[in-house]
Amino acid sequence: MKSCTTDELWVTWIFYKDKYLRGRNPTIPEQGFNFWSEQAETMINHRHVEVDRPPDYLKKCVCAVAEILFIQEQGAKPGELVSESNANYSWKAAEAEKQSDVSAKIRSTINKYLAGTPLHNEFVYRGVR
Repeated sequence: MKSCTTDELWVTWIFYKDKYLRGRNPTIPEQGFNFWSEQAETMINHRHVEVDRPPDYLKKCVCAVAEILFIQEQGAKPGELVSESNANYSWKAAEAEKQSDVSAKIRSTINKYLAGTPLHNEFVYRGVR
């Protein structure tokens, strides 16, 4: 699976929309997709394994991780007001999702998509832990 690297991203917007989402509404907007896809690739491929023509299961893994990263970034910030009530003077501030929780979610997602594949050892055991 090792080959020459290219500057191209593993996943395109079209793949995300048509093959990963399969008719569902996109979580990541088209204009920001390349950024989040690249962030996901970086999270998955810590060792900079060279992949020529990534298989669909790797592309779907990138899409899933990109969505986790996007949602985490777009979520309410710690202490941000998320609800209030004037009659009782109550309010509720957002609680931050711990970075360890996000990392665990990403590791779990990577394992879900790559378990039992030839790339599992390359990315999981030698890269993401």
